[in-house]
Amino acid sequence: MRKLLIALFLSLTLVVNASPITDNLVLALKKGNATEIAKHFGSSVDMSIPGEEGVYSQIQAKLILKTFFLKNKPSNFTVVHNGDSKNSSHYSIGNLETSKGTYRTYILYKEIDKKITILELKIESDE
Repeated sequence: MRKLLIALFLSLTLVVNASPITDNLVLALKKGNATEIAKHFGSSVDMSIPGEEGVYSQIQAKLILKTFFLKNKPSNFTVVHNGDSKNSSHYSIGNLETSKGTYRTYILYKEIDKKITILELKIESDE
């Protein structure tokens, strides 16, 4: 009986906690596929990457991200932490390994109609 209660508690904890970003989004970050990542942007996205910072339209953000990936060819992306934020949003923090070094990546998103919509994307040098 005790094992059943522990299993039930752990199951509920997993359901209540933040949902991680999708495998497709992780793969797109690993490959530096700005087009695939941009499919998850809302109509505008708050973006902060080396050399660029502001609120951009989906198309502008995709072009800025594509330029970043051309200069910093990604080789791997790993999620380090997932969590919940205000207003029913979630976040994932990860490490983006590129040809020019490792970058700390922060993604703030909401699940809207079972689809992840990225509200904010930060890519910062890990040095």
